[in-house]
Amino acid sequence: MVEVRTADAAASLRPAMVVALSILLLSAMDALVKSMGPTYPILQLVWLRYVFGAVFAVAAFAATGPHTINLKSIKTNALRAAIMIVAAGSFFFAITRMPLVEAVTLSFTAPIFMVLIARIVLGEPITSRAIFGVMIGFAGVLVVVAGDMGTGRTLMPLGVAAALLAAVSYALGIILLRKHSAHDAIPVMVLLQAAFATLMLTPFGLVAWSGVSMAELGRFVVIGLLGTVGHLLIAWGFKHAEAGKLAPLEYTNLLWATIFGVLFFSERPAMTTLAGAMLIILACLIATRSGRPIFPRRRINAPGS
Repeated sequence: MVEVRTADAAASLRPAMVVALSILLLSAMDALVKSMGPTYPILQLVWLRYVFGAVFAVAAFAATGPHTINLKSIKTNALRAAIMIVAAGSFFFAITRMPLVEAVTLSFTAPIFMVLIARIVLGEPITSRAIFGVMIGFAGVLVVVAGDMGTGRTLMPLGVAAALLAAVSYALGIILLRKHSAHDAIPVMVLLQAAFATLMLTPFGLVAWSGVSMAELGRFVVIGLLGTVGHLLIAWGFKHAEAGKLAPLEYTNLLWATIFGVLFFSERPAMTTLAGAMLIILACLIATRSGRPIFPRRRINAPGS
């Protein structure tokens, strides 16, 4: 009996561990994009991120096949691709115009939107632990922001708006990913998202094109690889666990943003950043455990959705 419970506990933690790893990979991708931001237009950065991401998505699709793609797959993933273009483009804009930690901090409103959108779109229950975890995590974000304001630095208004837009669109994209995972295999969703995003962005990428040196071409390849593997992992995690439980794990991005900011951009975090990070870790530990539903699961009657 003890062995069964241990196995169940390990299985319930696996999606959280996979999502945490995906956030590390995507954070590394963000740091690479930020390093290239002063050199290339945002539209070119986003376009090439998906061009090379599509190459690795094709490889993952071929290696795990055969998979079925039908008209419903095309419609749903085209919509999600458009939403994720907004998320990626606005976030890339934000991180190239403000310190990485500040941009990531502002994007941490995404888990709050995830919990709310999951209730509306998926009818998922909202548990007491999930709400408590999100509240503690958001308190940690406020601590970080207050500390940054105390340094006398000002956040660029357009960058702030872009980071918040990225949070909303990213939250919606992740919830749609979880919804559509009941119909499509994960490699199908990742492939179609990358393919549609590439097609949609190609005209804009060509107009914004400013050339790419051979030395930096390799960095775009790495960006594509990190983006594809990160989205494969996050898709798997959100397919196997409720969004409300996984959403606060997005807060671990602050830890990686702080590390990458110090190592590559000489962005020194304040003590308040470390204090906020501790609150965020606590939030993740609380929210990933089961809790009493405050708003129980709502039945969604959406034939063909």
